[in-house]
Amino acid sequence: MTFDPDTTPPSALPDPLWLGEQLRHLRRMRRLSLQQLAERAERSVGFLSQLERGKSQPTVTDLIRLAGILGVPYSVFFSQAPQHERGVVVRKAHRPQLAYANGVSDALLSPGFAGGLQLILTSFAPGADSGGQDLAHGGDESGLVLSGQLELWVDEQCHVLQAGDSFSYPSHRPHRYRNPGETETQVVWAYTVNP
Repeated sequence: MTFDPDTTPPSALPDPLWLGEQLRHLRRMRRLSLQQLAERAERSVGFLSQLERGKSQPTVTDLIRLAGILGVPYSVFFSQAPQHERGVVVRKAHRPQLAYANGVSDALLSPGFAGGLQLILTSFAPGADSGGQDLAHGGDESGLVLSGQLELWVDEQCHVLQAGDSFSYPSHRPHRYRNPGETETQVVWAYTVNP
């Protein structure tokens, strides 16, 4: 999403309180203190504290820098929802998306980062995978394969899943995944987040 203050409708502009809440939850998910984030963002702790409390507005440059540090596309900070839907509903046309170099893309299905549960729709191009190394982190993950095939390794045990199959495991167990098929694979993931 490209942000242009002259052409972006008011409902798409970041609401300071909502934006601050998203930044605070993302920072805590990444286990960063305000001081650590301030150092990486080259901003003051006071500025970031005010930002998280909805008392100040960032520049577009600030948002792009913070998004990069927090590992999210900066479009997640621009709520497209009407006020009464914010924090509750995510419309299909307004899902924040992130594309990776290896043929995997994520679309955020959750309305922000405030809860302990996140939903993500992941699309895998044929042959796409999670990368060469096992993943391991806090929380739990579950998923449902909507279409295609998914090879899921958990603790070096490979599970070949088809559309309609589901799975669940604690995220601290080493895991990785790959689309072994010749068509796109789509998976809905549910993640719990340990702050």
